[in-house]
Amino acid sequence: MEQKIRRRSPFWSLAGPLLGYWGIQLAVQFILQIVIELPYFMRAYASVMSGDMTTFDEIMSEYWKIMSPALEQVLRMQVEITSVAAVCTLIMTGILFSRDRKLEKASGLPVWRKAPAGQYWTIGVFGIAGCIGVTCLSILAQAAFIDAEYQQAASEMYSAPFLVQLAALGIVIPVAEEMMFRGVMFRRYRENRSFLFSAIWSALFFSLMHTNMIQMVYSFLLGVLLAYVYEKFGSVKAPVLLHVLLNTGSVVFTKLGLFEWMASGFVRIAAGAIAGAFVCSAMFVLIQRMEGAREEQKTDGQTPPENRRGPLDFF
Repeated sequence: MEQKIRRRSPFWSLAGPLLGYWGIQLAVQFILQIVIELPYFMRAYASVMSGDMTTFDEIMSEYWKIMSPALEQVLRMQVEITSVAAVCTLIMTGILFSRDRKLEKASGLPVWRKAPAGQYWTIGVFGIAGCIGVTCLSILAQAAFIDAEYQQAASEMYSAPFLVQLAALGIVIPVAEEMMFRGVMFRRYRENRSFLFSAIWSALFFSLMHTNMIQMVYSFLLGVLLAYVYEKFGSVKAPVLLHVLLNTGSVVFTKLGLFEWMASGFVRIAAGAIAGAFVCSAMFVLIQRMEGAREEQKTDGQTPPENRRGPLDFF
């Protein structure tokens, strides 16, 4: 029978990192916004104090006239601000991830067998095909044109310079999210819970990080998939790689005009959606056939027969 980790406070072992993650992001974003707005605020204060404005309406009009460029700059720099906040969370999640692996080893929890590097090509193909397929499906469903919040979020994301998008949206933010929601949350749930329970709850909290319905639904489904990939490959590198490829592909293909070209014709966009779904299905079958990552920690060089596991069946 598998040993389990008994934490002193199971609730806070999960809620603590999550609140810390959100708290760090909010605090860093608030500080950066204050830094951007402070020079404009000082200018507005000086203008109001030195002017001959006597009514409240005149004062507020002058104040917002000076502060409006600051608010516009904050909106333009949302990608940069979010990426800096994401980097700051990596300090916390990196420490927790390292401590959890040591605790698992000390507690005799089953170690996770890591897949050979040669099997990671399936992740690469899945990421590229998935990026194209999901985007094509979104266009076919006209989801991007129905949800105003989604349109606004997409506009803010793709308004940053290309290299900033590539570094922030393609690498920094996916790595930070995977370290938190798969590296810490999913793994801590998995200490005592089944895969499905752990995947669903970690994906649910992951989806709540997004602000509109389209992204929430997509991120929940993606979160479950990323947890499955983690379980199969036995390393956080697998979901990190898949998430990075999905985001990087979206940035690069958007920059190259691929999605705009495909959206100009129904046949092209439909073919992209079908081809993407077919390739992703094929890669999923290959990943599913891989042997499960977990095995009982060895004490005498052998894995007890009753604790050996076959391939993990997603369904």
